[in-house]
This record gives sequence, structure tokens and C-alpha cells, in this order.
Amino acid sequence: VTNQLRHPIRRTRVTATVHDMTVALAPELHTPGNVAADARFTENVLRRAAGLIAVSENTRRDVVSLLGVPEQRIEVIYPGVDDRFREVTPETVAGTIRRLGIGKLYILFLGTVEPRKNLDRLLDAWSQLQPSLAGTVELVVAGPAGWSSASTLARLRAPARGVRYLGYVDEADLPALTAGAMIFAYPSLYEGFAHPVAQAIAAGVPVLTSDVSSLPEVAGEGGLLVDPRSVGEIRDGLQRLLTSRSLRERLAAAGREHSELFRWEECARRSVGFFRRIASAACIG
Repeated sequence: VTNQLRHPIRRTRVTATVHDMTVALAPELHTPGNVAADARFTENVLRRAAGLIAVSENTRRDVVSLLGVPEQRIEVIYPGVDDRFREVTPETVAGTIRRLGIGKLYILFLGTVEPRKNLDRLLDAWSQLQPSLAGTVELVVAGPAGWSSASTLARLRAPARGVRYLGYVDEADLPALTAGAMIFAYPSLYEGFAHPVAQAIAAGVPVLTSDVSSLPEVAGEGGLLVDPRSVGEIRDGLQRLLTSRSLRERLAAAGREHSELFRWEECARRSVGFFRRIASAACIG
């Protein structure tokens, strides 16, 4: 059952994938419509499911603690990363960033512009960087407008020096745009599974990300972790990465290795096994 179906068929076994519990944990970061829809999905689907897939260990813990679902009914199966992020060539990177108008080294943020992504604090941290550092790189922001984003978009459309807003970027360009970044910055307030972080480490890019939710789990040793609510920590983390090539190289190598956990072939194999067990076993609960 996907979250588009609020009232599943009765007298049949039901499973669902839980991507995150952000609506329950931080309803202020969502629209009222999303909050209401998620509550219906939780009551009608998640609580009665014969089994659940969680996209991270963090999400499984959240489901257990918030919904009281027995841990044995939840299996963690990581999503995969498109192999294009691992296989992008330097020539493709150079062509793509030239076409997008990026003319120097850059730090990349990729994601929908909405409160949960915490982009305003990243912009504040950027503005506090030492001038000698900020002058050598750009902060490139890519992603479409989301909800409650007017004030952030206003900052991006009249940006501070060194900030470039690309808006929506075609999916075909994302591997090269990601792989070309010097640093991937993603100080989100909460993620069930942070796909942009998984893509960045697969592309061999060092990551600055948050020390909350699934972000440490997804980044592994490929990420430098900071408190996402502290502008000072975000700024200091950026400065550490900008001034230490050895740190960037260590994170990039560790991230590539960690990204092997995120393979679509493994996700498919484990998912088929999960569905077969649910279909053949007596209905749990």
C-alpha cells in the first residue's frame, strides 16, 4: 500500500514502506493537509499492516516509539542510488557545470526549498565564512520551490555574494552536478532517508550534514556532522572542509565505500524476500 491509498481492502494482508515520521515528530514543518493525510494513513494502514519496510534504522526506531508497532514487524531495507552517480565521467561533469553557468569551485545544496531543509541557516553560515574562503568558491543551491518558501526564495533570488540559485535542475544533470561539487552541504532538520546525501557519497563528494535523524546513518564516515540548528557549527564545518584537503579526501573515500550499502539490486532482492514472507505467513497481529 502506498500513502496514496487511505483505505486498503479489508480481509487481505497489507504492507507498506515507511519513509519517515516527520509529520508526527515535527508537524510545524508540514502543511495542514499533509498532517491530516498522514494521520489517516497511520491509523488505516501502518497500525494494521502485517509487516512494514522502513528505509532506515532511524525510521524503524521512530515507528516503534511513536506507533507502538512491534520491532519484529518492521524490516529495514535501504533504497538504492542510481549507478549514474558512481559512473559519471570528468568530461560529463565539465560539460554540465559549464552549461549550468557555474564558473568556479562550488559547495552544493540540492533539495526542495522548504522549512525542513534548513536552507536559511546554511545561507546564514555562508554569510559568516571568512572572506578569504568565501571568495574562492560559490554556494550553489539547486531545487524547486516547496511550501512556505517565499522568504527563503526571496533571499535566493536576490542572493548574497557568491550564492547561485539554479532552481529546478533536470534529473539527468544531477549526477554530474553532484559529482562536480567540492563539498555537498545538507543541514536538514530531519530525514527518513536522505537520498541527496546517499547520492553525494556515491559520487565521491565529502558531505557536511546534520547529526540528527537518519543523516549520520546515511552519510556514515563520509560525512562531517553538525548541529543543524547552530549556524556557528554549520559555518565552522564548512571552514574545516574548505581548508583541509586531507579531510575532504578521507571523507570522500569513506563515503564511496559506505555507499555500497545503497544498491538497488540489494533493495530489490530483500524486498522480494520480504513480500514472500508476508504472503506465505499467517497474518501477524
